Amino acid sequence: MFKKGLAVMMAAVMAFSVAGCSAGKSDSAAPAATEKAADEKSGDSAASSTVEWPKNVEIVVPASAGGDTDFNARLLAQKLSEKLPANFVVSNVNGNGGATGTRQVKDAANDGSSVLFYHTAFLVNKACGATDYGFDAYQFAAIAGQNVGNVVTVNASLGINSLEELYNYSKEHPGELKMAAQTGATSYAVALQMKNAGFDLNIVDAGSAADRLAAVLGGHVDVILAAYGSIKDYVAEGTLVPLAMDGNSDLTVPDENIDIKAMKNQGYDIELPFYYFFAFPQGTDAALVDEFNAALGDIIENDSEYQEKIYASYYQQPTFMPGDEGLATYSDIDELLQKIDFSAK
Repeated sequence: MFKKGLAVMMAAVMAFSVAGCSAGKSDSAAPAATEKAADEKSGDSAASSTVEWPKNVEIVVPASAGGDTDFNARLLAQKLSEKLPANFVVSNVNGNGGATGTRQVKDAANDGSSVLFYHTAFLVNKACGATDYGFDAYQFAAIAGQNVGNVVTVNASLGINSLEELYNYSKEHPGELKMAAQTGATSYAVALQMKNAGFDLNIVDAGSAADRLAAVLGGHVDVILAAYGSIKDYVAEGTLVPLAMDGNSDLTVPDENIDIKAMKNQGYDIELPFYYFFAFPQGTDAALVDEFNAALGDIIENDSEYQEKIYASYYQQPTFMPGDEGLATYSDIDELLQKIDFSAK
């Protein structure tokens, strides 16, 4: 009886299994192929990997989706997922001028599952008191890109067509012009640098880059800092006028008839270089960071698709500075920030 019962049970199980596989065949074929491809990719990467990677790595971006920082992070996440035995996923963790996201990674587990992708605003946060920690609270990986900077832009209705004209107008109409910035961010640091250089402007907190653009288009403010890609259509139609770059180099694109000089190249002691970086939580395995940097450097320096996309979107040139080289570059920027009185308005 026991053998007979067991045989019946086994037959029922086999019948159920066959029916289940037949019913789900069309739905499971694609996932099975995807899983096989993922296993092959993981196997290839793991063969050359010297460390144990988590299955998923969260790239925390302390900025909103859709901007330049988010764009760079997502493009690199895609490329890193192809080169390393982990799936890199971007999370936008905005708030408190970026401090919410940077603190999340600082306090995260140091098992390689979290990495911060941010930019020069990280130093501005500390300089103005929004945070009380710097790069020594992280396992710094590398500078992974340089934005050409933002454009000092005015509403065309002002009739101002050069940085010198803006300077003179602000002197003749002290405190009349409103310059939009975001407290604790790079736009705020540059606005304060302009005030220190003699521009008599009224700095107002107008939120994110998108908010600031809407404010100048609506006539609520007179001067903003904006990525050229976000204003070029308004420049072409004559609504906005670009006056200068806030970084350490000019923006020149002959094919598009773009030639915007940096403020420092127009005789003003104003500049704030804008670099993107990766940093892991303190204590992350140095071998993992080294392997990450090797893959990252190969992407930035040798991947033509990556290079073409960053230039087409934000006029960026490939920039990679690992470890101490990247930290030395940020140390120079920190010196610039120490000259700014962030208590000024």
